[in-house]
Amino acid sequence: MKKLTLKPSETKRFAVSTAKWLIVRESQEYLYIRSDNGERIRVDAGDTLDISSFKELEISNPHTSVINAAIQLTKHQLTTTPPAKVKFADSMAISEIRSPVTVMQIVAQRFISRGHIEIQPNSKTRLFNASVVRLEAIIQNISDTETEAMLGDKDVSAVAGLPVLGDRKAPAGMTITGGGELWAYNNSNTVLKIALLEVHR
Repeated sequence: MKKLTLKPSETKRFAVSTAKWLIVRESQEYLYIRSDNGERIRVDAGDTLDISSFKELEISNPHTSVINAAIQLTKHQLTTTPPAKVKFADSMAISEIRSPVTVMQIVAQRFISRGHIEIQPNSKTRLFNASVVRLEAIIQNISDTETEAMLGDKDVSAVAGLPVLGDRKAPAGMTITGGGELWAYNNSNTVLKIALLEVHR
């Protein structure tokens, strides 16, 4: 486990070695990871990222305040879980309070708007990393001309996945519940443009 303190706009780099997975255990806000090919990937607390193709890891703080984070590099994919929620069926009378009790603050759901993603014909792109804090992902096909997107896992293709056919004038969309990794494949001869919105716990 590595504890990181990143100043505003600060970037830290370190070797990946034999690690295959990055787990963001704690983070006050989202951070950016840059891969060897220059792709910038946004990660939040609870996210798990496949870094098996990385030689070096670059983590940056895009915010104007200091961010404290804890990350873990591992050879094995570990399952991360959000805090458990306990419900009591019956109530109990309280006659005396001897000391204050600290309880977990309830945090409202938050929306995260991603930049539009363009995918070239007959190619695919990862839309979202796996995340334990994401409740829903909303995807809309807003291409300039009618284009077919196929949504699914990393094996999505022209013949595998869920089709979403639409364009800017008549956008088609889909809401995906859960925090799994999601990919899109452009099953058309024109550029596919996708708008994204996330709902986090």
